[in-house]
Amino acid sequence: MATPLLKRKRAETTAIPLPGRTDNRHLQTILSLQPTTIAALLSSAADKHPDIATSVAGLLSYAVGKYPDVATTISLAEGYTVAVEHAKTKTDALPTSAKVIDFDHYSKTAWRAINTQYKSMKGSYQYNASFGVQNDLEGCIKDIGRKCPAAASYGTKKSALETLRKIGKTVCMSGGDVIGSEVQKGFHMDTCLEDTMYRIVQKMTQRERDMVMKGDFGAKMEELVELSKDYYVFDRLDEVVALLEGTEGKLRVGKDFEDNDEDDSEDDSDE
Repeated sequence: MATPLLKRKRAETTAIPLPGRTDNRHLQTILSLQPTTIAALLSSAADKHPDIATSVAGLLSYAVGKYPDVATTISLAEGYTVAVEHAKTKTDALPTSAKVIDFDHYSKTAWRAINTQYKSMKGSYQYNASFGVQNDLEGCIKDIGRKCPAAASYGTKKSALETLRKIGKTVCMSGGDVIGSEVQKGFHMDTCLEDTMYRIVQKMTQRERDMVMKGDFGAKMEELVELSKDYYVFDRLDEVVALLEGTEGKLRVGKDFEDNDEDDSEDDSDE
């Protein structure tokens, strides 16, 4: 008597979280495609659109790393791995103008350094630590400036300006303890924040300046200008706003702004 054939169990797969809305009208069509077809489509899209190349590399690398069964399932591995490697290659080859650097972590670092990192210390110890905090903030600010050359993408410049604004507001609003108060005093004379912002705006086209001012960024900058006057910091911030608005002729324009930028060729390598 012949041995009955055993039905092979269907391999279990882990659902991969898809970004965006779950009721996407294209979702069912995409899921019905063969993995190799998906890979070919993604590779083609990555060739034509740098932002898709970046997204594909991030999402698929996450999926393969997070869910081992995805990597070990041959059909998926053959299709998606090709797309991942292709997308990574395209992303690495992107010109500076196509990359977007997110600087937001600098603002979080600044907030923690001023408000929580040394909170348990006594006043005299906080005073001593404040000099290090001041230096760290200046380092963050200048690092943002170095990574934002003229060839940087609009997204990079926008993130740089938004992050610097957040750092400025943190300095203004954190004068309630020793470290915050001492950092504020440091920025009474130190203009590195507004110098850096001004140089970034100078590198923006008129269209980029108009775009960044279309949202609520303009109002938030005006708020920071008023706060800076209240706390006697960032003395030249009004010139940054004037340059963004195209009214810099009414102010003492920033021709004498300090320029601590390093060679742009070094900036490109940082990205």
